[in-house]
Amino acid sequence: MKPKLQPITIVLLFAVMLVFVFPVLTSPAQAAGFEVEVVIQNVDLPWSLNFAPDGRLLFTSRDTGEIHALNVETAELTTFTPALPILQGGEGGLLGMALDPEFETSRWLYVCYSVAYDSQEVNRVSRWELDGTQLKDETVFIEMGHARIHNGCRLVFSPDGEYLFITMGDAANADRAQDLGSLNGKILRLQRDGSVPPDNPWPGSAIWTLGHRNPQGLAFEPGTGRLWSTEHGPNTQDELNVIKKGRNYGWPTCLGEESPCPGVTDYEPAVREFYADQTVATSDMIFYTGNAFPDWQGDLFFVTLKTSRLYHLKVSGETVLSEEWLIDNDYGRLRDIVEGPDGLIYISTDVRDGKATIFRLKPLARQLFMPVVAVS
Repeated sequence: MKPKLQPITIVLLFAVMLVFVFPVLTSPAQAAGFEVEVVIQNVDLPWSLNFAPDGRLLFTSRDTGEIHALNVETAELTTFTPALPILQGGEGGLLGMALDPEFETSRWLYVCYSVAYDSQEVNRVSRWELDGTQLKDETVFIEMGHARIHNGCRLVFSPDGEYLFITMGDAANADRAQDLGSLNGKILRLQRDGSVPPDNPWPGSAIWTLGHRNPQGLAFEPGTGRLWSTEHGPNTQDELNVIKKGRNYGWPTCLGEESPCPGVTDYEPAVREFYADQTVATSDMIFYTGNAFPDWQGDLFFVTLKTSRLYHLKVSGETVLSEEWLIDNDYGRLRDIVEGPDGLIYISTDVRDGKATIFRLKPLARQLFMPVVAVS
């Protein structure tokens, strides 16, 4: 006669099933070990997210020209004044922002925005000083061709804090990407004061690389100093690139991983393309360094617009070892991504008319739900 299972044994067996069997029925987010938490809703298109030393999340609103500071724990929102004099329409407005490496004392903000003046429409890169909640003393660094699409405008400082890197789209004129007389279709490099570094590849020019269509993601890889970028393809072959001094990334002659590229000197193909038969519309990117998700340390993440995805890539050198989607069209178009001082990952949605959201990824605490079983 087989021994009869005791009620306490049944409880333990059911608990084991919950831990090891039921996770296969959970959502992709749960399977990846995170949950999504809304930080704030109904904000005006947050284009660029940047954490300040005091822990507040500073972000630009593309269509209003405003810069805000968000307390991510209380959702208290402070808006700096005045709003920047942006040119609205299309993909233009107040776009990229970077905080000075010594922001706590300098109070400098670097921005890229579309503006019209003297019968001109340009993309402007400038520096503002933040005095309390007031923006003042704008210093204009550079201006270049503007169009209603392909503006680039992502800003990031080098790890040593000495250089400001800026992505600039081709402003809907593909030929500009190969023209060294134009700053469009380039990645630019300036010193903190806006001057051109003497060791840039073309003397006297802010140009660092050329042959870009519309790069909107930019991040330095910790420990290696490699600069990576995501770039929009036309209708296929969005790119992941490693940005190297003086190299030509091929647009409009070549796309993605195509190699060689006839007639293009110093050509550098993409490390990876997404994909040969479609566009995903890549936006900003980060390398994760926090402690909230230990298994993700050193990994690359980027968000997309058209396909509304969060990509997670493991890389080694300039090789992509693995790729997965942690979010796949669950929250709409995704514009920006940043790591917080708490080690959580913050993402903004790309929605107009004051209906956008900022949310964050938090580790999912595994909970063991014990069924109530009478023990006799």
